[in-house]
Amino acid sequence: MEKINFSGRILFLAEDPHLIERQLQGEDLRLAEAGKLRDDVSTDEITPGWTCFYVDETLGRYPYVGLTCGGRRPVQADDVKRGGFTVTVAGARYGKGSSREASPYAERVAGIRLVIAKKFERIYRQNCHNLGIYTSNDFALIDRIQAGEEIPVAELVEGLDSVTTEILWRGGLFNFTKARQNGQIELPEPNSQ
Repeated sequence: MEKINFSGRILFLAEDPHLIERQLQGEDLRLAEAGKLRDDVSTDEITPGWTCFYVDETLGRYPYVGLTCGGRRPVQADDVKRGGFTVTVAGARYGKGSSREASPYAERVAGIRLVIAKKFERIYRQNCHNLGIYTSNDFALIDRIQAGEEIPVAELVEGLDSVTTEILWRGGLFNFTKARQNGQIELPEPNSQ
């Protein structure tokens, strides 16, 4: 896979809850129309504690149900999956808080394949990569994706180490491990010095 077509919709996590609701009701926004994007989206907002009782694809019903914007929670169960979103866009410090893998897993099983934000928290970003979700700080991708352009994987993995790149290319850590067990991937011996 040398290029990816993120053929679904883009969900802008705006500070204005009305803008989120409009998207959930079927309206597609451009970046300029999304207004101020939410900063500091926490893993507790992506997957509130009560959703973490689910450890299977049921989590895909609940991404962002804890997101608070303008004193309201505009996202309800099943909204993301039903909306056909494949990309999420937010502001700075995305994925802050506890290091729960449930958050990117909920996003993935709801259909999200790419998260674009000004800045990510390190552990959240690593969890995304291990689950096969691409992350980027490149907001120029938004117009390209909305125009239907296929995005070169090389752009999405630029700056990542070779193992993380291979994990993403394989669709996540589980597929990577299976490929390794089947002899499809050989890793160099770790340098212990």
